[in-house]
Amino acid sequence: MLNFQKLKLDDIPLVRPYFSPNPQRITDLTVGGTFIWRDYFEYEYAIAANCLIFSMVIFEQHRAYTVPLGFKREEALALLEQHCREIDEPLCFCIAGEMDLPLLSSRYPEFHAIAERDYFDYLYEVQDLLKLEGGQHKATRNNIKRFLRSTPDWRYEIIHKDNVGAVKAFATKQEQDIDQDNKTLEEEAIKIREVLDHMELYDAFGGALFVGDRVIGYSLAEVEGDTIYMHIEKADISYRGVYQMLFTEFVKTFGKRSGITYINREDDAGDPGLRQSKLSYGPIALLAKYTVYTCSSRPEWMERSYEN
Repeated sequence: MLNFQKLKLDDIPLVRPYFSPNPQRITDLTVGGTFIWRDYFEYEYAIAANCLIFSMVIFEQHRAYTVPLGFKREEALALLEQHCREIDEPLCFCIAGEMDLPLLSSRYPEFHAIAERDYFDYLYEVQDLLKLEGGQHKATRNNIKRFLRSTPDWRYEIIHKDNVGAVKAFATKQEQDIDQDNKTLEEEAIKIREVLDHMELYDAFGGALFVGDRVIGYSLAEVEGDTIYMHIEKADISYRGVYQMLFTEFVKTFGKRSGITYINREDDAGDPGLRQSKLSYGPIALLAKYTVYTCSSRPEWMERSYEN
């Protein structure tokens, strides 16, 4: 049986090598995408056949597994299949990408893949975001102009040891407005503080918008290969156009780094407003993620309604 262990902050150095390369450019397969949500989804991990396998709770109460990360995936899958037989649970995969489907379909003849649209990642070309040309970006340009007209004393700074305290103060203030019934935002707030306290361990970077000495918005990200993964974007919406300004300044500051081609802004979690906003920037791809069942007979908990 595989030995799954609870994923802890100190495990970042151990598991980080398995995230590289990330040819599918899926944000869940990065340090930030994994560790920020490790407690919310009750992540556990096992290393077998020189591969990393995560297990997590999906649909609130049932465990699913990631496709093994590493070069001996067939061997790791065999061990995972044996593990599920021993614990008498069905083998179900989550966060499977398009490149995983051929492997799974060939190994599991009765396999069934469900596209989880709410969790598709938005991928953009950096050069397009640097230029913001054409009708596609008209609304963004207009919102930036509104921000500049109404907020002349703004400035943008890279987050560093001398200003991270101001970012933390802004994050703490925003926490006060979180509905206590919103467990997702509450957990995210906890992990934002963790990232800000452990920027080096996360290998995270970001920038903040200031008005005077006050932060009015900030973002946190990481780099893997040719892609920047934006994990956190928070701002004070009382400033019209603040999110457009924050994102544009981020792209100007970090998008010109050597070797950077894409920016992944994660999913929209099914939020209509967020979906409209992310689509308005003209993504070059929506990176699909799938829940994959390995057999045709599924327990009752797997019988859900899907929007294909």
